[in-house]
Amino acid sequence: MKETAGNSLNNRFENDLDERMAKAIREEKRKQKDRERKRKNKAAARKLVLLLIVLAAAACLCVGLVKLFSSDVFETEEEFIAFADDSFESDSVCPESGVDDREYHFSEETSVAVRRGDWVDGETKSFLDRQINNISEKNNDAKALLIDTAAYTAENGAISAVIHYSTYTVDGRHMKRAVSKVDTYLFNPDTHRVADPLQVMNVNYKSKARDYAQEYFSKTFSKKQLSENWEDYIDSTDGNFNKFVVTSEQVTFFFDDGTVLQEGEGTPEMSVPQTIIGSAIRPVVLERYIDKKKPMVALTFDDGPYTKTETKILDVLERNGSVATFFYVGNRVENDHESALRAVKIGCELGNHSWSHPVLSQLDNKQVMSQIKKTNAVIHKYCGVEPVVARPPYGEFNDRVLKKTGMAQILWSLDTLDWKSRDPEAIFKAVKKAKSLDGKIILMHSIYEESAEATELIVPWLKENGYQTVTVSELIKYRTGRTPKAGQVYKKLN
Repeated sequence: MKETAGNSLNNRFENDLDERMAKAIREEKRKQKDRERKRKNKAAARKLVLLLIVLAAAACLCVGLVKLFSSDVFETEEEFIAFADDSFESDSVCPESGVDDREYHFSEETSVAVRRGDWVDGETKSFLDRQINNISEKNNDAKALLIDTAAYTAENGAISAVIHYSTYTVDGRHMKRAVSKVDTYLFNPDTHRVADPLQVMNVNYKSKARDYAQEYFSKTFSKKQLSENWEDYIDSTDGNFNKFVVTSEQVTFFFDDGTVLQEGEGTPEMSVPQTIIGSAIRPVVLERYIDKKKPMVALTFDDGPYTKTETKILDVLERNGSVATFFYVGNRVENDHESALRAVKIGCELGNHSWSHPVLSQLDNKQVMSQIKKTNAVIHKYCGVEPVVARPPYGEFNDRVLKKTGMAQILWSLDTLDWKSRDPEAIFKAVKKAKSLDGKIILMHSIYEESAEATELIVPWLKENGYQTVTVSELIKYRTGRTPKAGQVYKKLN
């Protein structure tokens, strides 16, 4: 019995062992199959990746071969139109105008495409059409000439237009851009004549554009794209910021190829929102046209504003299409700025004549700077412009004052002594007896009734004798080729 029970126990143990072994074998076989499946999947994935790499390389090779052996040189009118349309879409510098009128002139010699944005009627349109014809005549040796144009009307009524043109030559199997150039034009809306930038913008507009450009170009373009001396083309000197259009929303400035950006990068542009540059736009377009070859003189008036007498002065200036420079005392602007604002609107220049008319050389540095800064601030507050020229009270200054004011100092080359004679005829005679007034700066004071009466005689006489009246800044610009320079003293420019 005991042997039988022992045999039964042994049999059960062997059976359990066999079952566990069988289960372990089955588990091992399952794991083996899983490992084999994963191995095959990995192998398949590697083959797929390799196949994709091969296909991508083949695709790149095909694209390269297509590019190498294909050509974008047009042979038919349809191909030229397609080329022109692609170029207009990828290389337009004209601000959005809402109108897109295109015309194509296919030729075996020079094919021309013109895209027009918003246009103006009458004489301005005729002028722009003549410019397009001139461009076409001067570039008749190119394979293609693409001209992109648009015109805009600003809130002050100024009409501005941009003409961007590019010429293309054949380089092997491809079209190569040879020239990219932008021309801009400003027009007086009443006369339709071409206007100078300073007839549309105040004299400080370049400073505002410079400040914006410094940040815009440094953040928008890489160092490789910027030219080595790109900052030379965005300072506020006369040669810069002269190409622009004014819309109701912004002022867009254009730069020639190879100036701000490396040559071949195209024609860069920079749009400055009205919220930033709006105060630099004149409220109305000036109607004067200065001939640099003709005599010019700058009338200057000190010690205002004083609306009671300046109204008469401004009346005669406006009636004769003339301007002057008013050197204002800051604390008077605070209380009487009606005529000051009118002076700006008709194109006159406002200068700084200190805050309270002291002898600046008798003040310490801090007081000198305060006299100048407070006056500039109050003029900007009430008139929307910031003076770039100053006149020291009594004409008294020294090197220290010159440095601390940080502005161009304007003296005079003809003193009418109006403050002494208080006689309109004597004041007028002082002007007439000068042998030549060309390039001279005439000193008067706008706070005297006699000076206002003398102005009614002087302005028409100057006009009849061929003198153009200009602001001090304009006189400096036309005679030196530069805007007024801070720290420089100007007395006469003939």
